[in-house]
Amino acid sequence: MVFYRYHSLTTGSVANGASKGDSWKSDAKYVLERVWIVERAAGALNNVQFYADVDGVPLSRPDMPAEALEPDKPQKADLNLAFAEGSSFNYKITNNSGGAQTYDIILVLATEAWPPA
Repeated sequence: MVFYRYHSLTTGSVANGASKGDSWKSDAKYVLERVWIVERAAGALNNVQFYADVDGVPLSRPDMPAEALEPDKPQKADLNLAFAEGSSFNYKITNNSGGAQTYDIILVLATEAWPPA
């Protein structure tokens, strides 16, 4: 049976024209199924670029539109990547939306262990 963990990484306020990045180290063995991006104030992700990698292996181009990873987009990619304990998810988000915004980057992680770590 598969169980899911939704791990959220919050950027804090990102000024227009600025970038923020961070990383998270996996605390258990997972499958990274999807990455979602949500703007905290329910704002649009127009002119916002996103980059992510796992242990230095790119998941996207540096100029990928963040709006492609909104949870309600039907074309969002299913990654289904092995994500070992101790692996590092790294991201950078660049805001060119015209105003400061705060983003949640949500990792959809699958595991067969209960409870999810």
